[in-house]
Amino acid sequence: MKIRREFEDTKQILSVNNGNIFLFELAFRLLTLPLLLQMTGALVRLALNAAGYSYVTVNNLGAFLLKPVTLAVVLLIAAVILTGLMIEIGSLTTAFQSAAYSRKINVFSMFLGGLGKTAYEIKRKNWKLFLVIAVHYILTNIFMIYRILRHVKPLKFILPGLLGENWGRLLIVVFLAACVLLSFPTAFICFGCMVEQRTFRDSLERSKDLLRGRYVKTSFILAACNMAVTAVCILLYLFAVVIVAVFAVRFMDRRVELALLLAARDRIEYALIFVISIVSVVVNYGALTVLYFQYDRKDKNKKRWDFDLSGHSRSKWMNRRNVLGLLAVVTAVSMAAAFDVSRNGSFLNEDLLYEVQITAHRGSSRTAPENTIPALQAAADELADYAEIDIQETKDGVMVLFHDSTLKRMAGIEKSVKSMTWDELKDIDVGTRFSGEFKGTTIPTLEEALEFSRGHLKLNIEIKYMGASSSLPEKVAECIERMGWTEQCVVTSTSYSYLKRVKKAVPDIYTGYIVSAAYGSYYKDESIDFISMLSSSVNQKLIDEAHESGKAVHVWTVNRKSEMERMKILGADNVITDNPLMAREVLFGEKNTENLLARIREMLK
Repeated sequence: MKIRREFEDTKQILSVNNGNIFLFELAFRLLTLPLLLQMTGALVRLALNAAGYSYVTVNNLGAFLLKPVTLAVVLLIAAVILTGLMIEIGSLTTAFQSAAYSRKINVFSMFLGGLGKTAYEIKRKNWKLFLVIAVHYILTNIFMIYRILRHVKPLKFILPGLLGENWGRLLIVVFLAACVLLSFPTAFICFGCMVEQRTFRDSLERSKDLLRGRYVKTSFILAACNMAVTAVCILLYLFAVVIVAVFAVRFMDRRVELALLLAARDRIEYALIFVISIVSVVVNYGALTVLYFQYDRKDKNKKRWDFDLSGHSRSKWMNRRNVLGLLAVVTAVSMAAAFDVSRNGSFLNEDLLYEVQITAHRGSSRTAPENTIPALQAAADELADYAEIDIQETKDGVMVLFHDSTLKRMAGIEKSVKSMTWDELKDIDVGTRFSGEFKGTTIPTLEEALEFSRGHLKLNIEIKYMGASSSLPEKVAECIERMGWTEQCVVTSTSYSYLKRVKKAVPDIYTGYIVSAAYGSYYKDESIDFISMLSSSVNQKLIDEAHESGKAVHVWTVNRKSEMERMKILGADNVITDNPLMAREVLFGEKNTENLLARIREMLK
């Protein structure tokens, strides 16, 4: 009964300023998170480049962290994150302090309160409080943090490596146990420091006094609040996925419905992770505020705190209007995710976020004539992350998309691209031989391909070898930089000298060395950011050594399900295939997802 009253009080204190609190959290996160991601991404890339790595693995983590520039970057990122957390928690403390006295407070006043509290703690150098709040935040958002770290490119190989080793699992368990043990006695420390303005030591003693004999009760209430929030978010996630599944079955081609659902599911997950992180921190600090006031009153032998002193009516959260509104919002998120995937493909623009990526070979070459605009469109429709294209140069220096040395296979003409001018080449039909549907399809220029693919696909631009005297590497690099494509493409070649020249022209371009098979540590060169290898030549040792050297591994051309499964098990970073749809289903498909689609098809018959 007593615990039930605590839950009721928590609902009441949340209801006083709930609209402004959630508005503050939404605005604060939306403003600070993109800036934090951009700053972190830039600083991580700086540290990686300075250390000579493209990736961090378990094997090179120690050496990477001991670099002076890495230490400086880590400290700077930590300082920025801790300051942001202090402002956020200070603002929430201000809001709930007002709510305890049944006072309304606007978003700007919350923010000013958070800034003031943070400035005060910085002024008196209360750094221990910053660390304690960070620990509380980690425990509150442990699921969100884990899911995000699973997708962070520089850490892609760390987590599986740690979880795969006994010492790694032990390290994680010890870290989490330390966080839990630290959080128990410090549960109310922010109130002692920021509300009562005590020193850290006095606030710690104050927190221990309030918790004495109440550890189990406090833990149960906080655990129950977090479980309730998590359960609601899981239900919303399932509802959103079902909405997308219905959309896919009703309006999408049978061959793309599973791939679309898998890609949209990831977007929905990111959206709900963002929501659950907001709700969790708000509910947790709301519950802590209630417990802080009630424990304080009881210790002083006073009557329980009445959170309804000013006659605030008790709001019923789970009324019909609110539930329908919430479902409408989730439905909108689902449809937005489905539309985004349908229009823009499956990749994420933020290059810190990373999954096994899929590259459509020469565009979607099974669906449309290779290295053409329709092939690029098909690659986007089939949810590829990248499209691989081949670049050659005409006699008069125009960069065009074409693979073969002559036009015989594509157009029945016994001439090479380099022997023809652009005027001679631009009207040649390369689509009719593929299918009558593509009659009149012509060879595009690199500029046309870049412009068409913007916002739809990333590109893997392979520079065909045109001789040592060719200026093609520099021209491709210049074109990429001029059109603002440095961060949206990679450049590959079978010519090591070409890649060195591309790096020299535009150092920020990500380069890959194409090899069928090789011997030695050729992939360690700084001019090469990743290797692109024939899948049959790839084994676990090669991938492990490449990753240890800070290089990603792309594999080609993977068209069989068994080979895709093998590449997935080995840990390849990018799969180049003629069938992006099948690749996505093999690499990301789950039986429960496929079963969901089957059940919905049956229901809609």
